[in-house]
Amino acid sequence: MSSESLDQPGSALGDGDRPVPPEKAAPLSWPLVERRRIVDPFSGGADRRQSGDHATSQQVATIEAVPLAPFRIAALVGAIIRGADQFRWSNWTLTFSTAIVVIYTVVVLWRPIPYSNDNRSRLWTVIEMAIITGVMIVSGAWLSPLALCLVPAAMLASFVGGTVFSAQLVAASGTLITLQQFRESSVRAGLPDAALWIGLLGLVTVTSGLSYRAAQESAHQQQAALDRVGRLAEANALLFSLQRVAQTLPASLDLEDVLDSTVAQVNGLIEHSMLTIFLRTDVPDLLEPVRALGYAPGGTIRSSDLPAALLETLRAPKTVRCDDVSSPTQCVAPEARSGLYAALRARGSVIGLIAIEALEPNHFGQQQAEILHGLAEPFGIAIDNARLFQRLRIVSADEERNRIARDLHDHIGSSLAYLGFEIDRSIAAAGRGETVDKALKELRTQVTSMVGEVRETLYDLRSDVSQTQDLATTLSQFVDRVRGRSGLDIAFSSDQRVRLAISQERELWHIAREALINVERHSQATQASLEWTCTPSHAVLTIRDNGVGLLVGSGRVDSYGMRGMRERAATIGAQMTADSSLTGTVIRVGLHQPTGARQWD
Repeated sequence: MSSESLDQPGSALGDGDRPVPPEKAAPLSWPLVERRRIVDPFSGGADRRQSGDHATSQQVATIEAVPLAPFRIAALVGAIIRGADQFRWSNWTLTFSTAIVVIYTVVVLWRPIPYSNDNRSRLWTVIEMAIITGVMIVSGAWLSPLALCLVPAAMLASFVGGTVFSAQLVAASGTLITLQQFRESSVRAGLPDAALWIGLLGLVTVTSGLSYRAAQESAHQQQAALDRVGRLAEANALLFSLQRVAQTLPASLDLEDVLDSTVAQVNGLIEHSMLTIFLRTDVPDLLEPVRALGYAPGGTIRSSDLPAALLETLRAPKTVRCDDVSSPTQCVAPEARSGLYAALRARGSVIGLIAIEALEPNHFGQQQAEILHGLAEPFGIAIDNARLFQRLRIVSADEERNRIARDLHDHIGSSLAYLGFEIDRSIAAAGRGETVDKALKELRTQVTSMVGEVRETLYDLRSDVSQTQDLATTLSQFVDRVRGRSGLDIAFSSDQRVRLAISQERELWHIAREALINVERHSQATQASLEWTCTPSHAVLTIRDNGVGLLVGSGRVDSYGMRGMRERAATIGAQMTADSSLTGTVIRVGLHQPTGARQWD
């Protein structure tokens, strides 16, 4: 594959085809995009595609030299006044020559010859010099009143081709007119007039050439300034688009929401016909098209079987731009003829690919390629975050299901077993003719107790920290419920001066809930305390009880959710310690403010 540079430094154009020197143009380069010609690996033939580029329309500076119209009119009027006494039917050559010059002057005043150094302008300059030279030769050589018309002709030659070009035309014209002057009079008589006019025309040629050079330099500087402004305008538009995208990047951690937001952002910023997002599956070599618009996608595909454009994207650190695609195997959508391709990266690796394609060649320009390059990294990070959160949510859901199952088994399960045993015993007693009133009342009491336990379990599961309810309030309410249903003497104290991030407070709440439930159900304690301190520099959560403790070697050190509590603490960067003895247990969770931070994350 061949790689083409989109912008060569120092290649800004001035008037016509003249390149501006690099030190004057100083253009803004675009280093983030690679423009590629994809060669079909299956065709075996040469790449015959055109390498057209979408250049942004820019204003072009023009050379502003002295206008020739006043000089033409002045020369024509001067010639008519100078030869006024010579216009008669007997001197028909002068009259006819003057008429030709008048007609030509009117034509060039109506459609002036442009000051551009091209073949067309040079040809018209030679024609004008030949006309003036011819009418002078037939109407008196240097003595002809029309000699004044050579001045604007020499100026035009300088403006079109420069001093050297003008000097060549003036020398040729002067030679022919001088030879005619010598034929009509002697060399001695014609030499002063020839020297005078040739000197005057030489002066006009030099001054006009200097004027043209100054005008050309001014045009180059103007074009360089326009080029800088144009490129800065493109950069400004690009930065504005990226800023708008940054403000609306997906904040959701739901993968489907992130993918939908990614597609919506691309649709709003880059006009295209087809869009595809590939993500790596759990099998590293496989990619799955999770979003496809504008065509019917295939299924999961191996990395080695990707189209040529995507294979190149996997290897290239930049956005790959294809302007003219000749084979359907080169792009994702078979009918695509141009496209932009970028890798979605996160944590130093490629997690997916995004392909934006169009039905016509040369559809995407420089700015669209830069926008996609700017979007690829934040989109990759957002998608990777959503996938990680999805996996974490699955693990958390499994952990929560296991905890609920354990709670149901330890309490409601045992209560149901006891209830079943009592029902069987009552049925047997009734069969023997014994009274079962007392047993039924006990069963009713047991059912009421079970309903209360279920309600408490559901209430604990629904309790949580939110924007409107901080951790201290949630802990206080939970302590009141545990105190009311268990009879434990639980002391609660709180010194919360600031709030943590919601995610941190929620993890601390789950740790505190798990620890207090363990105290209630397993510790055989009569007293407990919960302390919560949160200052701008540190946060500490402490749960104490006077129970039997966690006996080392009994298999209970990591029982009752201790392992899950440690994992929750590690998730938010906190340290958890558990000190246990025969006289009680102390669980402490400490969280310190990040170094150099002014507030909690």
